[in-house]
Amino acid sequence: MRRVCETIEKVRGHLEGNQIRVEADVRSYVLSPLLRDLGWDPEDPGSVKREYPVTGGKNYFFDYALLAGDGAVAFVIEAKAPGKLDADARDQLLLYAMKTKTHLGLTTDGVIWAFYLPLGGGSSEERLVRTVNLATDSAENAGNFLLRYLARGRVLSGRALAAASGDLASLAIHRVVEAGWADLLAGSNDKLARTIAAAARAAATRKGAKAPTGRALNDEVRAFIQHGFRFPDMARVGGIDAPDGQSQNLEARPPARRRRRSPAPPKAGRGVSWTFRDETRTVRNHTEVYVAAIGRLYELRRSADFYQRLQEKIRGRKRTQIARTAEGTGVPAKHVRPLPGGWHISTNLSTADKLRNLERACDVAGVAYGSELAVHEVRK
Repeated sequence: MRRVCETIEKVRGHLEGNQIRVEADVRSYVLSPLLRDLGWDPEDPGSVKREYPVTGGKNYFFDYALLAGDGAVAFVIEAKAPGKLDADARDQLLLYAMKTKTHLGLTTDGVIWAFYLPLGGGSSEERLVRTVNLATDSAENAGNFLLRYLARGRVLSGRALAAASGDLASLAIHRVVEAGWADLLAGSNDKLARTIAAAARAAATRKGAKAPTGRALNDEVRAFIQHGFRFPDMARVGGIDAPDGQSQNLEARPPARRRRRSPAPPKAGRGVSWTFRDETRTVRNHTEVYVAAIGRLYELRRSADFYQRLQEKIRGRKRTQIARTAEGTGVPAKHVRPLPGGWHISTNLSTADKLRNLERACDVAGVAYGSELAVHEVRK
């Protein structure tokens, strides 16, 4: 493990120094040393075979085929130049692996390492087990996953395949639960609304309060679901703030039916609060919301390619806006803020652009903007 981590740190230095630019660099300075640390000998054709031919219709070639003792292909690798990893590389890997019935595969551009179960079934995306980012993940975290899926002893013994299969099964369950949760938050499940309404009536009876009934309760429950199981900031225990500063009695005057709509962008020049699922924070301005919320989305997913995917979505004509280094954003240092995971983001944007980029970040993270993550004006 120690040797793998040391090599990852060396690779990171090469990447930061822009010394790895083409596919040949990836093979020589990233893949070869790490494969050696993981028990594979790149100089031994009985262990690692370069440009391994695959027949069938026409000739194909694996960039790397890692071989078992009997010469059978145990693991396949498709290598690309930095920044050139795309769906074509993935589909190429999966096609070749299926032709040789190889259970484990990897695409990498030296930075991103994407591990697949080519024979796992489902769509191409559903065969992705995990991505590792050597530039932003800690050396220990990245090294653990490289050892888990790619160490020679684990691959040849079947433990790497068992680990990858288990991880993919857990990921599939996570996706299904996440999709179901999104449906519940969207209010598409009437059973959930009825269950919460019944629980609310029971709670009222237990507290000796008048049990609410009718449409007002149903509307309130659906608004509760729509806001990600949180009431809007205007809600207060015992009443709702009235224009004249007096509290209206909730039992005497049931809440009016709320229209479902996305929250309006906060006005400039006031305090701003942002709600993410079960927590609300109040900050001074939109810049603080912008930086903190994107950092929180990254921490939620911990996906190695979160920032890279976001970078493509918010890239400007002349500036990257988000980059691994402060200089890479293309703006003066006073307009750059650090993010978790070692990346940096430009804050030299209008409020509208910040909110627009935040919505795109939610899309990358699979979070519902306006309900799971919402930005509100704080009235003073």
